[in-house]
Amino acid sequence: MEWFERTKPYEADLIADLNQIVKIPSILDPNTQSDRTPFGVDMARALAKMEELAARDGFRYGRVDNMVTWIEYGPADAAETVAILTHIDIVPAGEGWLRDPFKPEILDGLYFGRGAADMKADLMSAYYAMKYLADHEITLTRKIRLIIGTDEENGWRDLPRYFEVEGEPTMGFSPDGAFPVVNGEKAFQTVQLRFANQTTGDYVLRRFIAGSRPNVVPGEARARVSVPNPAQVQNEFATYLAQYPFLSGQSEVRDQEVRLLLKGVQAHGAYPQDGENAGTYLANFLRRFAFNADAKTFLDFIGRVVHDDIGAENLGLRYHDDVMGELTLNVGVMRFSQNGQGTILLNFRYPQGVNVQAVTTQVQRHLGDFAATVEVWPGGMEPHLVPETDELVGTLSLVYAKQTGMYMNPRTSNGGSYARLLKRGVAFGGQFPDVPVTSHQANESTPVANLTRSMAIFAESLLKLAK
Repeated sequence: MEWFERTKPYEADLIADLNQIVKIPSILDPNTQSDRTPFGVDMARALAKMEELAARDGFRYGRVDNMVTWIEYGPADAAETVAILTHIDIVPAGEGWLRDPFKPEILDGLYFGRGAADMKADLMSAYYAMKYLADHEITLTRKIRLIIGTDEENGWRDLPRYFEVEGEPTMGFSPDGAFPVVNGEKAFQTVQLRFANQTTGDYVLRRFIAGSRPNVVPGEARARVSVPNPAQVQNEFATYLAQYPFLSGQSEVRDQEVRLLLKGVQAHGAYPQDGENAGTYLANFLRRFAFNADAKTFLDFIGRVVHDDIGAENLGLRYHDDVMGELTLNVGVMRFSQNGQGTILLNFRYPQGVNVQAVTTQVQRHLGDFAATVEVWPGGMEPHLVPETDELVGTLSLVYAKQTGMYMNPRTSNGGSYARLLKRGVAFGGQFPDVPVTSHQANESTPVANLTRSMAIFAESLLKLAK
């Protein structure tokens, strides 16, 4: 019997359990952080739900510092461990949803909900792959451990702590990428610009807000401006939007103050080409007016220097590596508040051959009149590459080829998965090549058929790696 035929009967139960996880808005919540809930109450609820499933299905499980839950199958005293590295945290829902992101629905063969693509569905497919092996009492030599983090979308404070306590697994994969095997991951580093917000004269930028996370392309931007002729700004804004069919927005006037809303296309910051950055487009529009002081340089930097420049060519950072590909830039967060403190977060993904010092140096060189300080955010990662000759890469590649009928060479990703924390770690699934990427976007979805399709690939892979 083919693996997909073996896993298909699990589909209804898999979806039922997935629904329970997607309904929990496991987003970083500073308001409910404590020692018992280091990333918020909902994150703790999500881990508890996974532990409830593990207890139901007879798995060993445990928790590390209330940050990570592990679920295990195979000989407890095995010397070697095959890890499945996952996370249960998600990015905020954002705007533009046609349905409630935390009330999962299936429509036209697609499963909708925040986390459907990144990565609750793949977490559940991996869990059910392990469940399949346990249900059939398959004997293993290595143990399998599903490791569930809660801070992947933010500071990566979870799995490093897990490794300190539990040690590093022998090898493993993270179903937080794409098929086929992703044996290389570019570096990711966020650079923060801080600056004063002085703005005076006839044109005053009161406030500018876009983005919430450096690793998300902002889908919405707002600005409040005081101007001599509000009607002119409104008319020119309507004309500007008409030039770009992928943008939308609105404006209103309150006491000589124009309030602007511009909507672009939200996307994962690792793939800025999939989105349309609302923040840089709004700045690009506003820079035509006679703002001065810090407002002028702020709007010029994000509206000209880094606008529509995902290769960072205007910063002198365009770079190509034959193995790992191109450097990319996402302008993830933009903040300006009159007479306050301003912030811009630039998220870079770069291959081997580039380092963080080169990135910060080039940003500093291209600030022009922008009186900003350049700081490196903690938590960045250098490039990661596992040789194609490694047993892990070869085994996963062959399983994928066997089950899909198509061999595809291992490749490099812009995304950063927990696989890079392992010396012998790769990303593997659950994004199939023929499926549009919806991670971090409104109306995030995944094909229902791919839930057990991924489960089948993971199950055979785990069997071969742990047998």
